[in-house]
Amino acid sequence: MTEWDPKDPDAPTVRYDLGDWTVDERVELVEMLADAEIRHDWDGNELMVPAECEAVVDAMIEDVEDDDHDTPRALTGDLEEFELDEWTPADRMEFAAMLVERGIGHRWEDDLLVVGADDADAVEDLLDEFDR
Repeated sequence: MTEWDPKDPDAPTVRYDLGDWTVDERVELVEMLADAEIRHDWDGNELMVPAECEAVVDAMIEDVEDDDHDTPRALTGDLEEFELDEWTPADRMEFAAMLVERGIGHRWEDDLLVVGADDADAVEDLLDEFDR
């Protein structure tokens, strides 16, 4: 997770005006940000994120605004774990955005990526494609 501080006026920050979003849309985005471990803050209806995360957050916002997007599946039943201890926080954020984009439920436990066993093959393919 970045050391970004939303209260620091010199911190590179991107702002998104989400005043016309529903509460459900905001909750969905906040859950995505938490899953990707992206620090954020609110200034009224404006979401603030570190500038280094702009591309990932843009994709998340686009996903929430897309009426046909897939909601990530809940993690139930058998789970698979992937040890990604050599990845940077930026790598994890980018990969988490890919998982969210594909509707793959997941969570991070430090450097361990946890997914449903049914999604393990798809995640394995994405890991090969991501190749960090």
